[in-house]
Amino acid sequence: MRTRIYIRGYTLIELIVSVALFSIVMLVAGTAFLALISLDRKARATNDVVTNLSYVVDSMERSIRTGTTYNCGGIGDCWTTPRSSFSFLDSENRTIEYRLLVTGSKGQIQQRINGGSWAPLTDPRVDVELLSFYARGTTPGDSVQPTVVLVLRGSLRPDPLSDPVEFVIESGATQRLIDI
Repeated sequence: MRTRIYIRGYTLIELIVSVALFSIVMLVAGTAFLALISLDRKARATNDVVTNLSYVVDSMERSIRTGTTYNCGGIGDCWTTPRSSFSFLDSENRTIEYRLLVTGSKGQIQQRINGGSWAPLTDPRVDVELLSFYARGTTPGDSVQPTVVLVLRGSLRPDPLSDPVEFVIESGATQRLIDI
């Protein structure tokens, strides 16, 4: 008596279907992976721009806090009428000036030291629409501790293809020297 052993393999149709399913799964996974990489790049770029903006605001606060002789463009206090430029003497007795410069449709915060040339502080990917300084206690001999509040409004665009992200920042600095 002979026993027959049948060895059965995969048919051509089964192989084609399995390769097609594998290809579809890999296509979906590859597309998701590329989208994830793109989102990561945008998140890193946004983080870089926000870090720059945060550094600018922090350095302005620190300089104002340790400065004296606050000036709102030749007038006394500008608490009720904000100004887009501000100057003061820093801790090294240098005159520091801040202003908003709008060129075309882009706004940029600039700084000047001792009447030198204006230098940009903000990243080119940041568009500042509003820079307002509110100051009180700037008149010598008054009984008000000098305080400055700055307000920034604008948008940032980490890359040319992304939508702009709107921001509003309000920050304040009170002079460290006692003036009351």
